[in-house]
Amino acid sequence: MWNISKCMAMLAILIFPATLSWAQGDEPAPDVSARELIETAQKSEQLVEEISSTDPNALEDQASPLAAMLGLREAMRKHDYEAAGKFLDRRYIEDEIGDFTDEQLLRALSYVWNRQNILDITAISDAPEGKLNDGLPNYRDQIGLVTLSDEEVPIYLQRVPDGKGGRIWKLSNATVAKIPLMWDELGFNEAAIKVSNFLPEFTFMGMQNWQVLGAVIAFILAWPAAAIISYVLMRIALLIPNRFPLGIKRFFKGSFRFFLFLHLVRYFIGELGLSLTARILIESAGFDYIAWTVLIMGLLSLLRDYQIRKMQYAGNTHYVALLKPFTTIVKVMVVTIIALYWAKQAGYDMSTILAGLGVGSLAVALAAQKTLENVIGAITLYTARPVSAGDFCRFGDVTGTVEEIGLRSTLIRTLDRSMVVIPNSVFSSVEIENFTQRDRIRFFRRYQMILPSREQLEHVLEAVREMMSKHEKVLADTVSVRFENIQAGTAILRLDAGVDTVIFQEFLVVAEELNLGIVEIGDASGARFDGPRQLIEFEHPEEQASAS
Repeated sequence: MWNISKCMAMLAILIFPATLSWAQGDEPAPDVSARELIETAQKSEQLVEEISSTDPNALEDQASPLAAMLGLREAMRKHDYEAAGKFLDRRYIEDEIGDFTDEQLLRALSYVWNRQNILDITAISDAPEGKLNDGLPNYRDQIGLVTLSDEEVPIYLQRVPDGKGGRIWKLSNATVAKIPLMWDELGFNEAAIKVSNFLPEFTFMGMQNWQVLGAVIAFILAWPAAAIISYVLMRIALLIPNRFPLGIKRFFKGSFRFFLFLHLVRYFIGELGLSLTARILIESAGFDYIAWTVLIMGLLSLLRDYQIRKMQYAGNTHYVALLKPFTTIVKVMVVTIIALYWAKQAGYDMSTILAGLGVGSLAVALAAQKTLENVIGAITLYTARPVSAGDFCRFGDVTGTVEEIGLRSTLIRTLDRSMVVIPNSVFSSVEIENFTQRDRIRFFRRYQMILPSREQLEHVLEAVREMMSKHEKVLADTVSVRFENIQAGTAILRLDAGVDTVIFQEFLVVAEELNLGIVEIGDASGARFDGPRQLIEFEHPEEQASAS
C-alpha cells in the first residue's frame, strides 16, 4: 500500500511542476491533536476575557510578558501594524535588518512562527519581572522556538526601558535581528507575495489568502490528475487476463480514483507551507483516513463481486446471497476501526468511546435479538445447505419452491402460487423435506381386487411384474409386486418400484402408463378391482338379491 502511495506522489510531481511549492522548508509533523488545539484556544480566550474584565487597559500595557503578547496579538488581529510595531525592540540592530518596515518584520515573524508554533497564552508569565527560574537572564523570557536547517532560533521577550523611567516588555532585538534569516529559509517566494497582495487580506482555518487559493486550485486540478493516473493503471491491470473486466474498470474509475484524488489534494496542500494550526486541522479532517476507507471499501466490493462471478462459474450460486451481507459486515467493522483510530488521533479518549459503544452495542443486541436469530439461521441454512434457492421442498404443511434465502427470512412459492415468508430461525430449526435432492421417485401403490381364483391371482402378479420390469423408466432391481393381504373379501396387491427420474411430471407419465397396464392385465384375467367395502346386513333375502 505504501509503495502505491509513493508512486502516486512521484507521478503527481511529474504532472504538476514544482511551481506550486511556493513555501520553503519542511515542517515537523504536528504532535498536537485537534482537541488539544481547541482546548488551548478556549483557555486563551477565557484568560483574555478575565484580564479584560479586571483591567480594560491590560491589552495596551506592556508591564508583563503576558500583557505584551496580548497587546501584540490584538494589534495583529486588527492589522494595526503601527501599534504592533511598538512591541519590536529595534535597538542596536538597524544595520542588520536593513530597510525592513515594522509591518514586514511582523508579517514575516508571524508566518514563520505559525509554521512551527502555537501560542499558548496561559503558559506566559503575568509577573512584571517574568519567569525567574527558567535559566535565562531575569530580563528575558522565551515563548517559543523556530527550527532552521542549521540552527534553532529562540523567540524571546525582553524587558527594556520605556524611555519614561520605567520598563516594558517587547520582542527581543536578538529575535528581531533573526527575522530576515528565518524568512529566507521558511518564508514563501515572490509569486506567493504577489498573489497575497492581489487578494483581499483574510485567513481561513489558519491559512492565509494565497494558501486558501492554492488549496482551491489543488482540489480543482487533483480530480483530472487522479483520472489520468487511474486510467493508466486501469489499462495496465486489464492487460492481465481475467473474467471480471467490468468490475476492475468500476474499481479504478470509482474508489481508486477518489483515493488518488484525496492523496493528491493532501500532497499539494502540504506544499503550501501551512501553519501548524492549519496542519493540525487538516490532519483532524482525516483526508488520509477517508482515502484509505474508500480504497478498502472498493477493494472489498471488488473482491466480493469477483467471488460472486467465480461462484456463478462454478455453479455455487447458493452462497451468493450470504456473501453480500458478510461483505457488508466486514465493511462496517473496517469503517468502525478506522473511525476509532481517527478519533484517537484527534485527541479523544478511546476508553470513553469504547465504553459508549459497548453499552450501545448491548442495547442494539437486545433490541435486535430476533433479527440476530434470523441471521444465524441464514448462516446455518447456507452452511448446512438443507435447501437452496430453486429447490422444491416441504416445510411442515407448506409445500413449494424456495425462491430466496435472505438474511431474515426464506421465501417459498407454494403450489397455489402464493408466497409464504418463513423466518430463518424457524425454518432452520424444524424438519425440511427436500424433493429436489431425490435421485429417483418412488412408485408405491396398493390395489384392491375382488378375491379371484388362485390361478387368476398368480397370472395377474406375474404379468404386473413382467410389465414393470420391462418399462424403460422403472429400475428393474427395485420392482416389488406382492399379494400382501386379504381384507373383507378383497385381495390387497402391493406394488413398489423406483422410477428413474427426478422430474415429477415425467414421473406422472410413467405412473399413468403403469396404472393403465395394470387395468389392462386385470381385465384380461377377468379380475375386478374394488375399493373399500362396507358390510350391510339385509333383513330379507330378496333385498340381498335385488342389491346384488
